[in-house]
Amino acid sequence: MIDNDVSHPADNPVLTAIRNRRTVREFLDTPVPRDVLERLLEAATWAPNHRITEPWRFFVLRHGDKARIEVAQLIHDWTLENIPNPNPATRQKSAESAQNEILDSPSFMYVYSVPGANEEITRENYAAVCCAVMNLSLAAYAEGLGVGWSTGKATKPGNLADLIGADPSWDIVGALFIGYPAHVPERQPKGLDHCASWL
Repeated sequence: MIDNDVSHPADNPVLTAIRNRRTVREFLDTPVPRDVLERLLEAATWAPNHRITEPWRFFVLRHGDKARIEVAQLIHDWTLENIPNPNPATRQKSAESAQNEILDSPSFMYVYSVPGANEEITRENYAAVCCAVMNLSLAAYAEGLGVGWSTGKATKPGNLADLIGADPSWDIVGALFIGYPAHVPERQPKGLDHCASWL
């Protein structure tokens, strides 16, 4: 049953989580227990999903395991070959940074969306998986964790799907860096005047 009491919206834990969730990429070394990650993934699967296609697919790369090491090396090599900076030292530094971020993140996973039977369903599926990532991020906040959702270097190599066992036809939604925050960035949205029209 939904609680419709909105007499104290400032105390609403959902609104608190929405307002205080941040993109985090600096973490403590503290490991994230598997049962906590399972709660985050379970929360993700409650995302809105118009046709109940459940299109989300998650690949959790455990800290120190072969898959994480291989992916980190792949991202290193892709970065070294593809970033536009012509300075070799800068390219090497960027490649090592991308590699180490994957190796060092307490938890790390990839999220994919399964295409639908047509363009409309594929688009709906992708939107549903984005909602799933937001669910996961809010659940992470409730667990005292931070999530960095990246669509950058960690997602770019064309052979990434093959390496982790994803279907090449799936759409990558992002890489998630997860851990207990060492630093939480500030954020202040521009406000409703920037984005809302009342007709």
